[in-house]
Amino acid sequence: MHQILFSFLCFLFFFANSILAEEVVTTKKDEPDGYYGLRLGAIITPTYGHRMRDSASGISDTSQSDRTGFSMPWTLVSISKEWENTGIKVEFWGEVLKANALSADTSVDGGTKSNPHIFAIRRANVQKLWEHGQFRHRLIFGMQELPHMFSVWGGYYDWRYMERSPLESLGFSADPVDLGLSYHAEWKSLSAHIALVNGEGYRSLQNANGTGYDAIGRVSWQNRWSEEFKTGIHFLARRGNAFGNAGNECVEAKTRCLPSDNNANTRLKGDLSLAQDQTVAMEANLLYLQYINLGLGGMAKKQFAGQIRDTLSPFILPVQRKESIGRGAYAWLGLGNGKFRIVFRGEIASGGPNQGLRTTETVAEEPWVRLTDLNTLKTPVYSDKSYYVTRQVYFEYIPLENVRYGIGYFETRSFDAQGTPNKYYIDNFSEERTVSEYRSQFSTPSFPLISEYGRLDRNLVIKVNLVF
Repeated sequence: MHQILFSFLCFLFFFANSILAEEVVTTKKDEPDGYYGLRLGAIITPTYGHRMRDSASGISDTSQSDRTGFSMPWTLVSISKEWENTGIKVEFWGEVLKANALSADTSVDGGTKSNPHIFAIRRANVQKLWEHGQFRHRLIFGMQELPHMFSVWGGYYDWRYMERSPLESLGFSADPVDLGLSYHAEWKSLSAHIALVNGEGYRSLQNANGTGYDAIGRVSWQNRWSEEFKTGIHFLARRGNAFGNAGNECVEAKTRCLPSDNNANTRLKGDLSLAQDQTVAMEANLLYLQYINLGLGGMAKKQFAGQIRDTLSPFILPVQRKESIGRGAYAWLGLGNGKFRIVFRGEIASGGPNQGLRTTETVAEEPWVRLTDLNTLKTPVYSDKSYYVTRQVYFEYIPLENVRYGIGYFETRSFDAQGTPNKYYIDNFSEERTVSEYRSQFSTPSFPLISEYGRLDRNLVIKVNLVF
């Protein structure tokens, strides 16, 4: 019996060995850039975040949006395959996201979702490549990175795991990834990328902003002066809801074009131009080996004007919403020696208190607004002067090419519509209150008492980034 069992085990061993003996080839030994199997990869970024508080801030509680505790941002899994003879490539990337990045419907705030993390699709596209000498062009169809992500995937902003790139945080597009069709072309030092996408981004429902399509373009000039020295300048433009909008979609509460006025006696309808915006940006880069990485850029956004009518009161004159604009600028400087690097980054933009450029400036300026009606004394009206300033410092230790340890400090100071610093208003029960409640207590004394605190948001993060 033992001999039979021994013979059977030996048979299984040799049989299994013959099955596993064939090598699974995924790359060509002499052609590292070409392969005829699946290419697997991943990015993992364990993170610890700490929101710095002190007695001057007045805030002691936390929220789901705080950068506190342990998390796994910028965690991806990638699968791709390329058919060299035909120039066709397929990409599929998955990304780990916090559930509240897509919805607030979690068990914490009374919802039903108990899982704080979900696995979402970041890329899922088919590409076709043509090469004619020095001219290369590629057609991409599906879920893909948008043109303003060139700094990240082009190697200019390679510490994306520490914080989003500037054009992301300023809000050039709703998300870095979207569904659509794009065309990418390269010739010597010139390149261009044109995309037509849904516009909501890969984390939002389709047609949330409107049924139109966003048109996005980038033109770049990049020159490598030597093996160590490279410069580039990039021009970008985006037109939100450029075309394809339905004629009746700018109705209150139907899309983000026109929010509800919470009045059952009205039914507001706005011009389609209220759902359209235009954004332009420019960025310049300088790279010298791993020693110097310099980036300078700016962005401007315009929200178009339009009229809002009450369809239940057709004889009332429509309300004119004026055109508004917003501006932002940023810079970063990375200094290092290949093993250690320190990065300084600054950003300023209209809006606030949170990061993200908003269109705040209008043509509604004194004295013309007050002179429009001589029989009524109006409150002075000026453009919204709110803006924010953020400063960031990263320190990196790079033991291997694909392994990085980083620690970063972030602070954001914001200013309100009058241009004065934003503040927290806290009562003696440690609950946050509004500025109107704070001011009313001086004319009508009430309980609880409310105090004001200067607002300076500060965060400290520790991250490890592994790419394989």
